Amino acid sequence: MLTIATLGPKDTFSDLATKQYIQAIQDKDPVPSTDIKYYSTLSQTFQAVGKDCQLGVLPIENLSEGYVQVVLDQLLDTKLFVISELLLPIQFSFVGFCEQFSDLRDLYVQFVAHGQCSEFINGLEGVRIHNTQSNIESLVLAQQKGKSAGAIIPQHALSQATEANIVDNDVTNYANNQTRFLVLSETPQARIQDKEYKTTLVVNNKQDCPGVLGSIVSAFAMQKVNLTSIMSRPTRSQIGNYHFFIDIDGHQEDQHIASALAEIQAQYAVTVIGSYIKAVN
Repeated sequence: MLTIATLGPKDTFSDLATKQYIQAIQDKDPVPSTDIKYYSTLSQTFQAVGKDCQLGVLPIENLSEGYVQVVLDQLLDTKLFVISELLLPIQFSFVGFCEQFSDLRDLYVQFVAHGQCSEFINGLEGVRIHNTQSNIESLVLAQQKGKSAGAIIPQHALSQATEANIVDNDVTNYANNQTRFLVLSETPQARIQDKEYKTTLVVNNKQDCPGVLGSIVSAFAMQKVNLTSIMSRPTRSQIGNYHFFIDIDGHQEDQHIASALAEIQAQYAVTVIGSYIKAVN
């Protein structure tokens, strides 16, 4: 049985992404059975991979809010590999259990969803905002709070809010909102020819050398490697010292990428977290 860790409870966007991944792999190579294990936080989900579960599906980047920092920090020191990525459309709804909107006093919203629905939230007056670990937890807590409460939840979970008196079907800032999810494993994915790949890596700057970013960009530019994103994260050793989390187009075995990596590795510690098939919009 293939066991996959993801953020729970059921019907979170992470759950939806996990089921999308399961469908994709079963379409290509049917597996005997799969079991999704749900965890209360993203950190717990990440830590379950390679222990209680063989794979994990976690959000890494949102269209408007950028990287999910808690997942990014886990990746910086991981021995796991990224084996796939998924792009999932993300839309949120508001459900209120109060009789009328003016009675709303408490709003429950997942901490990442908060930024994606900030225009709606910022328009509220006299409302206490409670950040939660998952979108479905937001719904559960609002239901428990009762007639002064509301929640921001995934549109696909509206069927669970049968007791809501007020529904605003779309409170997302952007109509084209998406989140990118990564699939993590203890073992890297075998390369498939004639597929478009992306590679994720970390450049470690613990030695605090000057000009790190310039050296990295120059090495990739000389080999005509396309950097799709670069994110700095503190090393936590001293102020102003950073690691660099980088996504590039192509596979690490491609000659031009291997040459660029060799040049960077001659100066800094580099960890390639994985080369995986690029998701299509």
